[in-house]
Amino acid sequence: MLTNLISRLFSSHSPRSPETARGAIDDLLQRGYRSQQAGERAVAENNYRDALKIDAQHADAHYLLGALLGEGGNFTDAAAHLDRALAARPDFAAAHAARGNVFLMLEERQAAIASYEQALRLDPGNAAAHCNLGLIWQAAGASEQALLRFECAYALAPEIPDLLKNLTLSFIEFERYEEAQALLQAVLAQTPRRTEALKCLGLVLQKLHRPQEALQHYLTVRAIDGADAELLNNLGIVYQDLGRLDEAIAAYDAAIVLKPDFTLAIWHRSLAYLLQHDFARGWPDYELRLLGADRRPRAAEGANWDGGALAGKKLLVYAEQGLGDEIMFASCIPDVVAAGANCVIECSPKLEKLFRRSFSQTVVRATNPDKSLPAGAGEMGIDLQSSIGSLPQYLRRARADFPQHSGYLRADPQAVAAWRERLAALGPGLKVGISWQGGTHKSRRPVRSMPLAQWLPILQMEGAHFVDLQYTDCCAEIDELRAATGVTVHSWDEVRADYEQAVALVTALDLVISVCTAVIPRGGALGTPVWVMAPYSPEWRYGIAGQEMPWYPSVRVFRQSVYGEWGAVIDDVAQSLRKMA
Repeated sequence: MLTNLISRLFSSHSPRSPETARGAIDDLLQRGYRSQQAGERAVAENNYRDALKIDAQHADAHYLLGALLGEGGNFTDAAAHLDRALAARPDFAAAHAARGNVFLMLEERQAAIASYEQALRLDPGNAAAHCNLGLIWQAAGASEQALLRFECAYALAPEIPDLLKNLTLSFIEFERYEEAQALLQAVLAQTPRRTEALKCLGLVLQKLHRPQEALQHYLTVRAIDGADAELLNNLGIVYQDLGRLDEAIAAYDAAIVLKPDFTLAIWHRSLAYLLQHDFARGWPDYELRLLGADRRPRAAEGANWDGGALAGKKLLVYAEQGLGDEIMFASCIPDVVAAGANCVIECSPKLEKLFRRSFSQTVVRATNPDKSLPAGAGEMGIDLQSSIGSLPQYLRRARADFPQHSGYLRADPQAVAAWRERLAALGPGLKVGISWQGGTHKSRRPVRSMPLAQWLPILQMEGAHFVDLQYTDCCAEIDELRAATGVTVHSWDEVRADYEQAVALVTALDLVISVCTAVIPRGGALGTPVWVMAPYSPEWRYGIAGQEMPWYPSVRVFRQSVYGEWGAVIDDVAQSLRKMA
Protein backbone atom coordinates (compact mmCIF):
# COMPACT_ATOMS: atom_id res chain seq x y z
CA MET A 1 0.00 0.00 0.00
CA LEU A 2 2.76 2.47 0.98
CA THR A 3 4.82 1.34 -2.03
CA ASN A 4 1.99 2.35 -4.34
CA LEU A 5 1.78 5.70 -2.60
CA ILE A 6 5.52 6.29 -3.03
CA SER A 7 5.32 5.53 -6.74
CA ARG A 8 2.58 8.10 -7.07
CA LEU A 9 4.63 10.64 -5.14
CA PHE A 10 7.66 10.19 -7.37
CA SER A 11 5.59 10.61 -10.53
CA SER A 12 4.18 13.90 -9.21
CA HIS A 13 6.69 16.69 -9.82
CA SER A 14 6.75 20.24 -8.64
CA PRO A 15 5.96 22.44 -11.65
CA ARG A 16 8.20 25.17 -10.23
CA SER A 17 11.36 22.99 -10.03
CA PRO A 18 13.84 22.82 -12.92
CA GLU A 19 14.16 19.40 -14.52
CA THR A 20 17.53 18.70 -12.91
CA ALA A 21 16.33 19.70 -9.45
CA ARG A 22 13.25 17.63 -9.97
CA GLY A 23 15.33 14.57 -10.78
CA ALA A 24 17.60 15.15 -7.78
CA ILE A 25 14.60 15.43 -5.43
CA ASP A 26 13.05 12.25 -6.81
CA ASP A 27 16.35 10.42 -6.32
CA LEU A 28 16.68 11.63 -2.73
CA LEU A 29 13.11 10.68 -1.87
CA GLN A 30 13.50 7.22 -3.37
CA ARG A 31 16.77 6.66 -1.52
CA GLY A 32 15.20 7.95 1.68
CA TYR A 33 12.26 5.61 1.31
CA ARG A 34 14.50 2.59 0.70
CA SER A 35 16.54 3.50 3.78
CA GLN A 36 13.38 3.90 5.83
CA GLN A 37 12.20 0.45 4.72
CA ALA A 38 15.59 -0.96 5.72
CA GLY A 39 15.25 0.55 9.21
CA GLU A 40 17.88 3.23 8.58
CA ARG A 41 15.75 6.06 9.89
CA ALA A 42 18.53 8.62 10.31
CA VAL A 43 19.69 8.12 6.72
CA ALA A 44 16.13 8.44 5.48
CA GLU A 45 15.60 11.64 7.47
CA ASN A 46 18.79 13.17 6.02
CA ASN A 47 17.65 12.32 2.49
CA TYR A 48 14.26 13.93 3.01
CA ARG A 49 15.84 17.03 4.53
CA ASP A 50 18.30 17.24 1.62
CA ALA A 51 15.35 17.19 -0.76
CA LEU A 52 13.80 20.12 1.12
CA LYS A 53 17.07 22.08 0.77
CA ILE A 54 16.52 21.92 -2.98
CA ASP A 55 12.81 22.81 -2.79
CA ALA A 56 11.62 24.04 0.61
CA GLN A 57 7.96 23.81 -0.49
CA HIS A 58 8.06 20.27 -1.87
CA ALA A 59 4.85 18.63 -0.60
CA ASP A 60 6.03 15.04 -1.00
CA ALA A 61 9.25 15.68 0.90
CA HIS A 62 7.38 17.39 3.77
CA TYR A 63 4.91 14.51 3.86
CA LEU A 64 7.56 11.78 3.96
CA LEU A 65 9.62 13.60 6.57
CA GLY A 66 6.55 14.40 8.68
CA ALA A 67 5.34 10.80 8.57
CA LEU A 68 8.81 9.54 9.51
CA LEU A 69 9.12 11.96 12.43
CA GLY A 70 5.64 11.04 13.64
CA GLU A 71 6.52 7.36 13.65
CA GLY A 72 9.59 8.24 15.72
CA GLY A 73 7.57 10.18 18.31
CA ASN A 74 8.66 13.69 17.31
CA PHE A 75 5.08 14.91 17.01
CA THR A 76 5.78 18.65 17.06
CA ASP A 77 8.13 18.60 14.06
CA ALA A 78 5.99 15.95 12.35
CA ALA A 79 2.91 18.17 12.58
CA ALA A 80 4.85 21.17 11.21
CA HIS A 81 6.03 19.26 8.12
CA LEU A 82 2.65 17.66 7.47
CA ASP A 83 0.96 21.06 7.75
CA ARG A 84 3.41 22.44 5.16
CA ALA A 85 2.68 19.49 2.88
CA LEU A 86 -1.05 20.26 3.12
CA ALA A 87 -0.49 23.98 2.62
CA ALA A 88 1.30 23.19 -0.64
CA ARG A 89 -1.25 20.55 -1.66
CA PRO A 90 -4.61 20.71 0.20
CA ASP A 91 -5.93 17.62 -1.61
CA PHE A 92 -3.02 15.44 -0.41
CA ALA A 93 -5.00 12.49 1.06
CA ALA A 94 -1.99 10.63 2.48
CA ALA A 95 -0.81 13.75 4.31
CA HIS A 96 -4.27 14.24 5.84
CA ALA A 97 -4.13 10.62 7.05
CA ALA A 98 -0.61 11.08 8.47
CA ARG A 99 -1.74 14.29 10.18
CA GLY A 100 -4.56 12.26 11.70
CA ASN A 101 -1.97 9.83 13.06
CA VAL A 102 -0.15 12.66 14.80
CA PHE A 103 -3.39 14.03 16.26
CA LEU A 104 -4.25 10.51 17.46
CA MET A 105 -0.89 10.08 19.19
CA LEU A 106 -1.42 13.46 20.87
CA GLU A 107 -4.89 12.22 22.00
CA GLU A 108 -6.59 15.00 20.05
CA ARG A 109 -9.25 12.61 18.85
CA GLN A 110 -11.71 15.01 17.25
CA ALA A 111 -8.94 16.55 15.15
CA ALA A 112 -7.74 13.06 14.22
CA ILE A 113 -11.26 12.07 13.13
CA ALA A 114 -11.53 15.21 10.97
CA SER A 115 -8.18 14.46 9.32
CA TYR A 116 -9.02 10.83 8.61
CA GLU A 117 -12.44 11.69 7.24
CA GLN A 118 -10.91 14.32 4.94
CA ALA A 119 -8.35 11.75 3.76
CA LEU A 120 -11.18 9.33 2.93
CA ARG A 121 -13.16 11.99 1.09
CA LEU A 122 -10.13 12.51 -1.11
CA ASP A 123 -9.13 8.84 -1.29
CA PRO A 124 -11.78 6.28 -0.16
CA GLY A 125 -9.19 3.57 -0.67
CA ASN A 126 -6.92 4.71 2.16
CA ALA A 127 -7.01 1.55 4.29
CA ALA A 128 -4.93 2.99 7.13
CA ALA A 129 -7.38 5.87 7.59
CA HIS A 130 -10.29 3.41 7.74
CA CYS A 131 -8.42 1.27 10.26
CA ASN A 132 -7.41 4.14 12.53
CA LEU A 133 -10.91 5.58 12.48
CA GLY A 134 -12.09 2.14 13.53
CA LEU A 135 -9.70 2.21 16.49
CA ILE A 136 -10.99 5.63 17.55
CA TRP A 137 -14.63 4.57 17.33
CA GLN A 138 -13.82 1.33 19.14
CA ALA A 139 -12.23 3.23 22.04
CA ALA A 140 -15.20 5.62 22.12
CA GLY A 141 -17.70 2.75 22.35
CA ALA A 142 -19.15 3.47 18.91
CA SER A 143 -19.06 -0.21 18.05
CA GLU A 144 -21.09 -0.15 14.83
CA GLN A 145 -18.95 2.59 13.31
CA ALA A 146 -15.80 0.77 14.37
CA LEU A 147 -16.92 -2.47 12.74
CA LEU A 148 -17.79 -0.67 9.49
CA ARG A 149 -14.33 0.93 9.32
CA PHE A 150 -12.53 -2.32 10.12
CA GLU A 151 -14.47 -4.12 7.40
CA CYS A 152 -13.56 -1.41 4.86
CA ALA A 153 -9.89 -1.52 5.88
CA TYR A 154 -9.76 -5.31 5.70
CA ALA A 155 -11.27 -5.35 2.21
CA LEU A 156 -8.52 -2.96 1.09
CA ALA A 157 -5.45 -4.13 3.01
CA PRO A 158 -5.91 -7.27 5.12
CA GLU A 159 -2.21 -7.29 5.96
CA ILE A 160 -2.41 -4.23 8.28
CA PRO A 161 -1.03 -5.32 11.68
CA ASP A 162 -3.71 -6.21 14.26
CA LEU A 163 -6.53 -5.48 11.79
CA LEU A 164 -7.68 -9.11 11.69
CA LYS A 165 -7.73 -9.14 15.48
CA ASN A 166 -9.73 -5.92 15.75
CA LEU A 167 -12.21 -7.07 13.11
CA THR A 168 -12.65 -10.35 14.99
CA LEU A 169 -13.21 -8.52 18.28
CA SER A 170 -15.88 -6.39 16.61
CA PHE A 171 -17.64 -9.47 15.25
CA ILE A 172 -17.52 -11.01 18.73
CA GLU A 173 -18.99 -7.88 20.31
CA PHE A 174 -22.03 -8.18 18.04
CA GLU A 175 -22.11 -11.96 18.55
CA ARG A 176 -21.56 -12.47 14.82
CA TYR A 177 -19.64 -15.65 15.50
CA GLU A 178 -20.44 -17.45 12.24
CA GLU A 179 -19.05 -14.57 10.17
CA ALA A 180 -15.93 -14.43 12.32
CA GLN A 181 -15.39 -18.17 11.97
CA ALA A 182 -15.89 -18.08 8.21
CA LEU A 183 -13.40 -15.23 7.83
CA LEU A 184 -10.75 -16.89 9.98
CA GLN A 185 -11.15 -20.31 8.40
CA ALA A 186 -10.71 -18.72 4.97
CA VAL A 187 -7.49 -17.08 6.15
CA LEU A 188 -6.21 -20.34 7.61
CA ALA A 189 -7.08 -22.22 4.42
CA GLN A 190 -4.56 -19.95 2.68
CA THR A 191 -2.02 -19.77 5.53
CA PRO A 192 -2.57 -22.66 7.98
CA ARG A 193 0.06 -21.53 10.49
CA ARG A 194 -0.78 -17.83 10.59
CA THR A 195 -0.64 -17.26 14.32
CA GLU A 196 -2.86 -14.17 14.34
CA ALA A 197 -5.69 -16.11 12.68
CA LEU A 198 -5.21 -19.14 14.95
CA LYS A 199 -5.37 -16.94 18.04
CA CYS A 200 -8.47 -15.17 16.74
CA LEU A 201 -10.24 -18.43 15.91
CA GLY A 202 -9.36 -19.72 19.37
CA LEU A 203 -10.90 -16.59 20.86
CA VAL A 204 -14.10 -17.02 18.83
CA LEU A 205 -14.42 -20.63 20.00
CA GLN A 206 -13.69 -19.52 23.55
CA LYS A 207 -16.51 -16.98 23.36
CA LEU A 208 -18.76 -19.69 21.92
CA HIS A 209 -18.03 -21.65 25.13
CA ARG A 210 -16.20 -24.40 23.25
CA PRO A 211 -13.01 -24.44 25.33
CA GLN A 212 -11.75 -27.85 24.17
CA GLU A 213 -11.58 -26.62 20.55
CA ALA A 214 -10.17 -23.23 21.56
CA LEU A 215 -7.46 -24.99 23.55
CA GLN A 216 -6.19 -26.86 20.48
CA HIS A 217 -5.74 -23.62 18.53
CA TYR A 218 -3.98 -21.91 21.43
CA LEU A 219 -1.62 -24.85 21.92
CA THR A 220 -0.77 -24.79 18.21
CA VAL A 221 0.16 -21.11 18.47
CA ARG A 222 2.13 -21.70 21.66
CA ALA A 223 4.21 -24.32 19.87
CA ILE A 224 5.04 -21.70 17.22
CA ASP A 225 5.53 -18.72 19.53
CA GLY A 226 5.15 -19.23 23.25
CA ALA A 227 6.36 -15.74 24.22
CA ASP A 228 2.98 -14.10 23.77
CA ALA A 229 1.38 -12.74 26.95
CA GLU A 230 -2.06 -12.29 25.43
CA LEU A 231 -2.05 -15.87 24.14
CA LEU A 232 -1.01 -17.18 27.56
CA ASN A 233 -3.80 -15.26 29.25
CA ASN A 234 -6.39 -16.74 26.88
CA LEU A 235 -4.84 -20.17 27.34
CA GLY A 236 -5.29 -19.72 31.09
CA ILE A 237 -8.95 -18.83 30.60
CA VAL A 238 -9.74 -22.00 28.63
CA TYR A 239 -7.80 -24.14 31.11
CA GLN A 240 -9.92 -22.52 33.83
CA ASP A 241 -13.12 -23.17 31.85
CA LEU A 242 -12.07 -26.83 31.71
CA GLY A 243 -11.44 -26.96 35.45
CA ARG A 244 -7.66 -27.36 35.00
CA LEU A 245 -6.80 -24.67 37.53
CA ASP A 246 -3.15 -25.49 38.18
CA GLU A 247 -2.45 -25.23 34.44
CA ALA A 248 -4.53 -22.04 34.26
CA ILE A 249 -2.55 -20.38 37.03
CA ALA A 250 0.73 -21.48 35.42
CA ALA A 251 -0.38 -19.87 32.13
CA TYR A 252 -1.34 -16.64 33.90
CA ASP A 253 2.00 -16.63 35.73
CA ALA A 254 3.84 -17.06 32.44
CA ALA A 255 1.88 -14.17 30.90
CA ILE A 256 2.72 -11.95 33.86
CA VAL A 257 6.43 -12.80 33.63
CA LEU A 258 6.38 -11.59 30.03
CA LYS A 259 4.28 -8.55 30.85
CA PRO A 260 4.40 -7.66 34.57
CA ASP A 261 1.70 -4.98 34.29
CA PHE A 262 -0.74 -7.29 32.45
CA THR A 263 -3.82 -6.43 34.48
CA LEU A 264 -6.11 -8.86 32.70
CA ALA A 265 -3.92 -11.87 33.45
CA ILE A 266 -3.47 -10.79 37.08
CA TRP A 267 -7.26 -10.40 37.38
CA HIS A 268 -8.01 -13.82 35.90
CA ARG A 269 -5.41 -15.42 38.16
CA SER A 270 -7.19 -13.93 41.17
CA LEU A 271 -10.45 -15.56 40.04
CA ALA A 272 -8.66 -18.90 39.68
CA TYR A 273 -7.34 -18.58 43.24
CA LEU A 274 -10.80 -17.73 44.54
CA LEU A 275 -12.28 -20.68 42.65
CA GLN A 276 -9.80 -22.86 44.59
CA HIS A 277 -10.88 -21.13 47.82
CA ASP A 278 -7.36 -19.74 48.13
CA PHE A 279 -8.80 -16.52 49.49
CA ALA A 280 -5.57 -15.06 50.91
CA ARG A 281 -3.99 -15.04 47.44
CA GLY A 282 -7.17 -14.25 45.54
CA TRP A 283 -8.55 -11.18 47.28
CA PRO A 284 -5.72 -8.65 46.80
CA ASP A 285 -5.81 -8.81 43.00
CA TYR A 286 -9.61 -9.08 43.00
CA GLU A 287 -9.43 -5.35 43.74
CA LEU A 288 -8.48 -4.82 40.08
CA ARG A 289 -12.20 -5.03 39.25
CA LEU A 290 -12.50 -1.46 40.55
CA LEU A 291 -10.20 -0.21 37.78
CA GLY A 292 -12.40 -1.45 34.92
CA ALA A 293 -13.15 0.93 32.07
CA ASP A 294 -16.88 0.55 32.77
CA ARG A 295 -16.48 1.74 36.37
CA ARG A 296 -17.58 5.28 37.07
CA PRO A 297 -14.93 7.10 39.14
CA ARG A 298 -16.15 7.68 42.67
CA ALA A 299 -15.41 10.72 44.80
CA ALA A 300 -13.78 9.78 48.09
CA GLU A 301 -15.86 10.60 51.16
CA GLY A 302 -13.29 9.09 53.49
CA ALA A 303 -10.09 7.11 53.42
CA ASN A 304 -10.38 3.61 52.00
CA TRP A 305 -10.64 1.08 54.82
CA ASP A 306 -7.45 -1.01 54.98
CA GLY A 307 -8.59 -3.57 57.54
CA GLY A 308 -7.68 -1.42 60.55
CA ALA A 309 -9.66 -0.76 63.72
CA LEU A 310 -13.31 0.23 63.19
CA ALA A 311 -14.44 0.97 66.71
CA GLY A 312 -16.12 4.37 66.81
CA LYS A 313 -15.52 4.98 63.08
CA LYS A 314 -18.23 5.87 60.61
CA LEU A 315 -17.79 3.47 57.68
CA LEU A 316 -19.54 3.94 54.34
CA VAL A 317 -20.01 0.63 52.48
CA TYR A 318 -21.09 1.30 48.92
CA ALA A 319 -22.69 -0.91 46.29
CA GLU A 320 -20.99 -2.50 43.31
CA GLN A 321 -21.60 -5.25 40.76
CA GLY A 322 -24.99 -6.99 40.55
CA LEU A 323 -27.70 -7.78 43.08
CA GLY A 324 -26.34 -11.26 43.75
CA ASP A 325 -22.88 -9.91 44.55
CA GLU A 326 -24.29 -7.20 46.80
CA ILE A 327 -26.24 -9.82 48.71
CA MET A 328 -23.29 -12.20 49.02
CA PHE A 329 -20.82 -9.56 50.19
CA ALA A 330 -23.43 -8.15 52.62
CA SER A 331 -22.69 -11.22 54.75
CA CYS A 332 -19.71 -9.15 55.97
CA ILE A 333 -21.91 -6.33 57.32
CA PRO A 334 -22.54 -8.04 60.69
CA ASP A 335 -18.76 -8.34 61.10
CA VAL A 336 -18.09 -4.62 60.70
CA VAL A 337 -20.99 -3.80 63.04
CA ALA A 338 -19.59 -6.25 65.61
CA ALA A 339 -16.20 -4.54 65.24
CA GLY A 340 -17.77 -1.30 66.46
CA ALA A 341 -18.25 0.56 63.17
CA ASN A 342 -21.10 3.00 62.70
CA CYS A 343 -22.03 1.62 59.31
CA VAL A 344 -23.72 3.48 56.46
CA ILE A 345 -24.78 1.14 53.65
CA GLU A 346 -25.34 2.41 50.15
CA CYS A 347 -27.15 -0.30 48.16
CA SER A 348 -29.23 -0.95 45.08
CA PRO A 349 -32.71 0.61 45.36
CA LYS A 350 -34.17 -2.89 45.02
CA LEU A 351 -32.37 -3.95 48.19
CA GLU A 352 -33.00 -0.85 50.30
CA LYS A 353 -36.02 -2.16 52.26
CA LEU A 354 -34.48 -5.61 52.65
CA PHE A 355 -31.16 -4.27 53.97
CA ARG A 356 -32.84 -1.76 56.27
CA ARG A 357 -34.94 -4.53 57.79
CA SER A 358 -32.01 -6.96 58.04
CA PHE A 359 -29.27 -4.62 59.28
CA SER A 360 -31.19 -2.55 61.82
CA GLN A 361 -27.99 -1.23 63.47
CA THR A 362 -26.92 0.51 60.27
CA VAL A 363 -28.08 3.45 58.17
CA VAL A 364 -29.22 2.29 54.72
CA ARG A 365 -29.54 4.53 51.67
CA ALA A 366 -30.25 3.70 48.01
CA THR A 367 -27.53 4.32 45.44
CA ASN A 368 -28.01 7.39 43.26
CA PRO A 369 -27.94 6.77 39.49
CA ASP A 370 -24.83 8.94 39.14
CA LYS A 371 -23.09 7.14 42.04
CA SER A 372 -22.99 10.33 44.08
CA LEU A 373 -23.38 10.06 47.84
CA PRO A 374 -27.00 9.43 48.89
CA ALA A 375 -28.98 12.33 50.32
CA GLY A 376 -27.98 13.15 53.87
CA ALA A 377 -24.93 10.88 53.90
CA GLY A 378 -22.53 13.77 53.31
CA GLU A 379 -23.49 15.31 56.65
CA MET A 380 -22.80 12.09 58.55
CA GLY A 381 -19.07 12.67 58.86
CA ILE A 382 -17.77 9.62 57.02
CA ASP A 383 -14.37 8.49 58.35
CA LEU A 384 -13.75 5.47 56.14
CA GLN A 385 -15.26 3.93 53.05
CA SER A 386 -15.18 0.59 51.27
CA SER A 387 -16.84 -0.98 48.28
CA ILE A 388 -18.91 -3.90 49.51
CA GLY A 389 -16.82 -6.35 47.47
CA SER A 390 -13.64 -5.20 49.21
CA LEU A 391 -14.80 -6.20 52.70
CA PRO A 392 -13.91 -9.91 52.31
CA GLN A 393 -10.28 -9.00 51.65
CA TYR A 394 -9.99 -8.38 55.40
CA LEU A 395 -12.86 -10.46 56.78
CA ARG A 396 -12.83 -13.71 54.75
CA ARG A 397 -9.17 -14.59 54.22
CA ALA A 398 -9.54 -18.29 55.05
CA ARG A 399 -12.29 -20.89 55.01
CA ALA A 400 -12.52 -20.67 58.81
CA ASP A 401 -13.43 -16.97 58.55
CA PHE A 402 -16.83 -17.77 57.04
CA PRO A 403 -19.42 -17.87 59.82
CA GLN A 404 -22.14 -20.45 60.18
CA HIS A 405 -25.50 -18.72 59.95
CA SER A 406 -29.15 -19.52 59.36
CA GLY A 407 -29.58 -16.48 57.13
CA TYR A 408 -28.61 -12.84 57.56
CA LEU A 409 -31.40 -11.26 55.51
CA ARG A 410 -35.00 -10.99 56.67
CA ALA A 411 -38.04 -10.81 54.40
CA ASP A 412 -41.20 -8.89 55.31
CA PRO A 413 -43.02 -11.23 57.78
CA GLN A 414 -46.49 -10.29 56.52
CA ALA A 415 -45.50 -10.95 52.90
CA VAL A 416 -43.97 -14.29 53.90
CA ALA A 417 -47.17 -15.31 55.70
CA ALA A 418 -49.24 -14.36 52.65
CA TRP A 419 -47.03 -16.47 50.38
CA ARG A 420 -47.15 -19.45 52.74
CA GLU A 421 -50.91 -19.31 52.61
CA ARG A 422 -50.86 -19.07 48.84
CA LEU A 423 -48.46 -21.98 48.53
CA ALA A 424 -50.47 -24.11 50.93
CA ALA A 425 -53.46 -23.70 48.60
CA LEU A 426 -51.54 -25.68 45.96
CA GLY A 427 -52.03 -28.81 48.05
CA PRO A 428 -49.88 -31.04 50.27
CA GLY A 429 -46.25 -31.67 49.42
CA LEU A 430 -42.98 -29.80 49.09
CA LYS A 431 -43.07 -26.29 47.63
CA VAL A 432 -39.99 -25.98 45.43
CA GLY A 433 -38.83 -22.86 43.61
CA ILE A 434 -36.88 -23.39 40.38
CA SER A 435 -34.68 -21.34 38.06
CA TRP A 436 -33.20 -22.87 34.92
CA GLN A 437 -31.86 -19.96 32.85
CA GLY A 438 -29.37 -17.28 33.87
CA GLY A 439 -27.16 -14.58 32.42
CA THR A 440 -26.43 -13.68 28.82
CA HIS A 441 -24.30 -15.36 26.20
CA LYS A 442 -21.34 -13.24 27.30
CA SER A 443 -21.85 -14.20 30.95
CA ARG A 444 -21.82 -17.93 30.11
CA ARG A 445 -25.55 -18.51 29.75
CA PRO A 446 -25.06 -21.58 27.49
CA VAL A 447 -22.70 -23.13 30.05
CA ARG A 448 -24.81 -22.56 33.17
CA SER A 449 -28.35 -22.87 31.82
CA MET A 450 -30.55 -25.55 30.30
CA PRO A 451 -34.04 -25.88 28.78
CA LEU A 452 -36.88 -26.44 31.25
CA ALA A 453 -37.79 -29.68 29.45
CA GLN A 454 -34.45 -31.12 30.57
CA TRP A 455 -35.73 -30.91 34.15
CA LEU A 456 -38.46 -33.52 33.58
CA PRO A 457 -36.91 -36.19 35.87
CA ILE A 458 -37.23 -33.60 38.66
CA LEU A 459 -40.51 -31.99 37.69
CA GLN A 460 -42.40 -35.27 37.22
CA MET A 461 -41.83 -36.30 40.81
CA GLU A 462 -44.98 -36.70 42.87
CA GLY A 463 -45.29 -34.99 46.22
CA ALA A 464 -43.86 -31.63 45.14
CA HIS A 465 -45.20 -28.39 43.63
CA PHE A 466 -42.84 -26.33 41.51
CA VAL A 467 -42.74 -22.53 41.38
CA ASP A 468 -41.10 -20.30 38.73
CA LEU A 469 -38.36 -18.04 40.15
CA GLN A 470 -37.05 -16.73 36.81
CA TYR A 471 -36.31 -13.01 36.55
CA THR A 472 -37.63 -12.92 33.00
CA ASP A 473 -41.03 -14.01 31.75
CA CYS A 474 -40.75 -17.70 30.79
CA CYS A 475 -44.48 -18.41 30.67
CA ALA A 476 -44.34 -19.54 27.03
CA GLU A 477 -41.78 -22.23 27.89
CA ILE A 478 -43.82 -23.26 30.94
CA ASP A 479 -46.99 -23.50 28.83
CA GLU A 480 -45.21 -25.59 26.19
CA LEU A 481 -44.00 -28.00 28.87
CA ARG A 482 -47.49 -28.33 30.33
CA ALA A 483 -49.01 -28.97 26.91
CA ALA A 484 -46.39 -31.61 26.03
CA THR A 485 -46.08 -33.42 29.38
CA GLY A 486 -48.86 -32.31 31.73
CA VAL A 487 -46.27 -30.94 34.18
CA THR A 488 -47.31 -27.72 35.91
CA VAL A 489 -44.90 -25.00 37.03
CA HIS A 490 -46.71 -22.22 38.90
CA SER A 491 -45.76 -18.65 37.97
CA TRP A 492 -46.71 -15.26 39.41
CA ASP A 493 -45.92 -11.97 37.69
CA GLU A 494 -45.67 -9.98 40.92
CA VAL A 495 -42.53 -11.90 41.86
CA ARG A 496 -40.75 -10.43 38.84
CA ALA A 497 -42.18 -6.96 39.36
CA ASP A 498 -41.48 -6.54 43.09
CA TYR A 499 -38.21 -7.66 44.68
CA GLU A 500 -39.76 -7.62 48.14
CA GLN A 501 -42.31 -10.17 46.95
CA ALA A 502 -39.56 -12.28 45.38
CA VAL A 503 -37.67 -12.34 48.68
CA ALA A 504 -40.80 -13.24 50.62
CA LEU A 505 -41.66 -16.08 48.24
CA VAL A 506 -38.18 -17.61 48.52
CA THR A 507 -38.45 -17.46 52.32
CA ALA A 508 -41.82 -19.23 52.21
CA LEU A 509 -40.59 -22.11 50.03
CA ASP A 510 -39.36 -25.44 51.36
CA LEU A 511 -36.56 -25.63 48.84
CA VAL A 512 -35.00 -23.78 45.90
CA ILE A 513 -33.37 -25.66 43.00
CA SER A 514 -31.52 -23.52 40.50
CA VAL A 515 -28.67 -23.25 38.05
CA CYS A 516 -26.08 -20.56 38.83
CA THR A 517 -28.19 -17.39 39.00
CA ALA A 518 -28.82 -14.61 41.52
CA VAL A 519 -31.54 -16.84 43.01
CA ILE A 520 -28.73 -18.71 44.80
CA PRO A 521 -27.41 -15.81 46.93
CA ARG A 522 -30.98 -14.67 47.59
CA GLY A 523 -31.99 -18.06 48.99
CA GLY A 524 -28.71 -18.67 50.81
CA ALA A 525 -28.76 -15.25 52.47
CA LEU A 526 -32.34 -15.86 53.65
CA GLY A 527 -31.42 -19.27 55.06
CA THR A 528 -33.73 -21.17 52.69
CA PRO A 529 -32.44 -24.61 51.63
CA VAL A 530 -30.98 -24.22 48.14
CA TRP A 531 -29.66 -26.80 45.70
CA VAL A 532 -27.53 -25.36 42.93
CA MET A 533 -26.69 -27.24 39.74
CA ALA A 534 -23.24 -26.02 38.80
CA PRO A 535 -21.30 -26.45 35.53
CA TYR A 536 -17.99 -28.30 35.46
CA SER A 537 -16.05 -25.10 36.13
CA PRO A 538 -18.44 -22.51 37.58
CA GLU A 539 -17.96 -18.88 38.57
CA TRP A 540 -15.47 -18.50 41.41
CA ARG A 541 -18.07 -18.05 44.17
CA TYR A 542 -19.22 -21.67 43.80
CA GLY A 543 -15.76 -23.19 44.25
CA ILE A 544 -14.31 -25.94 42.10
CA ALA A 545 -15.18 -28.94 44.29
CA GLY A 546 -17.35 -30.14 47.15
CA GLN A 547 -21.00 -29.70 48.01
CA GLU A 548 -20.65 -26.61 50.21
CA MET A 549 -20.61 -22.89 49.50
CA PRO A 550 -18.80 -21.21 52.39
CA TRP A 551 -20.95 -18.11 51.94
CA TYR A 552 -24.22 -19.95 52.60
CA PRO A 553 -24.56 -22.95 54.94
CA SER A 554 -28.03 -23.71 53.53
CA VAL A 555 -26.73 -24.21 49.98
CA ARG A 556 -25.79 -27.60 48.56
CA VAL A 557 -23.90 -27.82 45.24
CA PHE A 558 -24.52 -30.55 42.65
CA ARG A 559 -21.69 -30.46 40.10
CA GLN A 560 -21.18 -31.67 36.56
CA SER A 561 -18.62 -34.47 36.44
CA VAL A 562 -18.12 -34.02 32.67
CA TYR A 563 -17.95 -30.66 30.90
CA GLY A 564 -21.36 -29.70 29.51
CA GLU A 565 -23.19 -32.86 30.69
CA TRP A 566 -26.27 -32.20 32.83
CA GLY A 567 -27.86 -35.66 32.78
CA ALA A 568 -26.11 -37.06 35.85
CA VAL A 569 -26.68 -33.81 37.77
CA ILE A 570 -30.43 -33.92 37.01
CA ASP A 571 -30.59 -37.55 38.14
CA ASP A 572 -28.74 -36.78 41.41
CA VAL A 573 -31.06 -33.87 42.18
CA ALA A 574 -34.15 -35.94 41.36
CA GLN A 575 -32.99 -38.77 43.62
CA SER A 576 -32.23 -36.38 46.48
CA LEU A 577 -35.61 -34.74 46.06
CA ARG A 578 -37.38 -38.10 46.29
CA LYS A 579 -35.60 -38.77 49.57
CA MET A 580 -36.54 -35.33 50.88
CA ALA A 581 -40.19 -35.72 49.86
